[in-house]
Amino acid sequence: MSWYKVFGYPTGLGCLVAKREAVARLNRPWFSGGTIRAVSVGMQWHTMAPDEAAFEDGTLNFLSIPDIAVGLDWIDNKIGKCVIETRVRCLTGFFIHRLQQLRHSDGREMTKIYGPTNMKLRGGTVCFNFIDAEGTIVDERLVALESAAVGISLRTGCFCNPGAGEDAFRLNKKKLLRLLWSKTNSIDEYIELIGLPSAGAVRVSFGLASTVGDLDKFFAFAECYKDRVATTHSLAPRKQC
Repeated sequence: MSWYKVFGYPTGLGCLVAKREAVARLNRPWFSGGTIRAVSVGMQWHTMAPDEAAFEDGTLNFLSIPDIAVGLDWIDNKIGKCVIETRVRCLTGFFIHRLQQLRHSDGREMTKIYGPTNMKLRGGTVCFNFIDAEGTIVDERLVALESAAVGISLRTGCFCNPGAGEDAFRLNKKKLLRLLWSKTNSIDEYIELIGLPSAGAVRVSFGLASTVGDLDKFFAFAECYKDRVATTHSLAPRKQC
């Protein structure tokens, strides 16, 4: 888990919860400073540190660790986990409902939601794409630029779960094998080879600081894609890999 995503600070410090017997079965094929008991240069040999220390990359940000205790105490005693859970669930459900109501003038949907469209099997993060007046996915780079211009911060692009992305865009092994034909190793070439409509999606996440006003501001912005054909002429090529 990321503490940054729990209460906003500190960044770059998270934790992994695992049983010691499960950790003992793992075999890490490399090591960083602080994750070993001993190492030799003359002989290719090293022995890992015990338990969780073997899976840390170098020295922890120990100056920020006390902030985690303060943050957890703040949530438990000042706000309450049940309050946060209810707030996030309600805002997420309201957001999905309003997202599904977005329509072009001809009645066609303006968005494509990936994942559950109810609150039974999801958390407070919603991944989707805008659909323009011609039924084409709006390039997420354009959404990032235009939302930033009105003071809205959205996560856009490809995310950390390639399996979810392949499922969302219905990519099978036959299509993915075309990546082996790549000659330039550019992301734009990858997209063209496998026929992707875009490189990723738009992601909205809710937390303890989110408000209904945030939703209202987002949906006021979303109206700019109604009855619009969104082009990518003004966008620079994606960066080389």
